[in-house]
Amino acid sequence: MNILFIPILAALIGYFVRSRLSAVVLFLAIESIFFTFQTLAVFLAWMAGDGGFGGATDQGAFGLTPSGLPLKFNDLDLWLYGLVNFALIAIGVALTIAVVSFRIRRRRKLDD
Repeated sequence: MNILFIPILAALIGYFVRSRLSAVVLFLAIESIFFTFQTLAVFLAWMAGDGGFGGATDQGAFGLTPSGLPLKFNDLDLWLYGLVNFALIAIGVALTIAVVSFRIRRRRKLDD
């Protein structure tokens, strides 16, 4: 979900918001809401045993499907999930800044 959402959001914000700082802050605010929703959806799917990578039903995003409390999860999968999402957010911020910068340069050329 996040992989599809980030480039679209970054491009739209970068195109319509004039200030780089405002664009990045807006991107991070919207992304934080979307990231929270995505994490909850992935967590609930893992808890319910509804598929993992490639449609596997015995293993979800954080290891084997839990069978009771306390939850037992794979620490490596948890850290990798966070690292991948951090990298995606960093790419989104860079893309937002790039689109704003491109728009500013283009406007300067048109004004000259």
